[in-house]
Amino acid sequence: MSGIGEPILNPINGLTYAPEWAGTNVYLACCEVGEGLDALYPQEFELVSASAPLRRRTFASGRYCARAALAEAGLPPVQLLRATDGAVVWPEGVIGSVSHTNEWAVAAVAVRDMSEALSLGVDLERIQLLEAGVLKLVATPAERAELDESGSEDWHATALFSLKESLYKCLRPVCGRFIEFAEVEISDIVSGRPRVAFHSDDLAARFDPSALNLRMAVTPGHVFTLAWLRTG
Repeated sequence: MSGIGEPILNPINGLTYAPEWAGTNVYLACCEVGEGLDALYPQEFELVSASAPLRRRTFASGRYCARAALAEAGLPPVQLLRATDGAVVWPEGVIGSVSHTNEWAVAAVAVRDMSEALSLGVDLERIQLLEAGVLKLVATPAERAELDESGSEDWHATALFSLKESLYKCLRPVCGRFIEFAEVEISDIVSGRPRVAFHSDDLAARFDPSALNLRMAVTPGHVFTLAWLRTG
């Protein structure tokens, strides 16, 4: 949470009502972690009743944002349970994604009949320096070389990690399996127009990179990313 006297900076920074930013009809919502604690449905609360307090708060705030995004799409509030892989179980005809830090939660929702998106993923990350060991795990040699050339500002590496997280959330429901960091390579992050290539024969056979849309927004303390897969 913000310190005393510090401004509260919404990490999606004006993107809430901007489908033109997403490139299709995606509805976004954001709140500070802590909101929505009293709004969980009984079955939702059961999912985190034995969890640590912070986990309960982030879970509740994520659901709060998800229902706010559904409302923006003109849909009624519903309970949002959890699939075996941990993903949110959305209403029929709806796709969505939720992410959070310890301070903020965000959600994105699209209605398939009103959007070009077949699947989508969002991620929110606080900008911070990634340790060399983490970066080696997350980034391919080409990605690390591009970060070095760019000057390796903290947000560059954070954006790379966040884009991969959004991309995995987007592809996993369609692919049906866990995707390794090294299977996907993202370039041109610093330009603000990231591009994706596959280092996996399986993913290359399943998906056309041109059908994947990557978006990112960098605010003073956070990187917010969105990935969506175009239908057809």
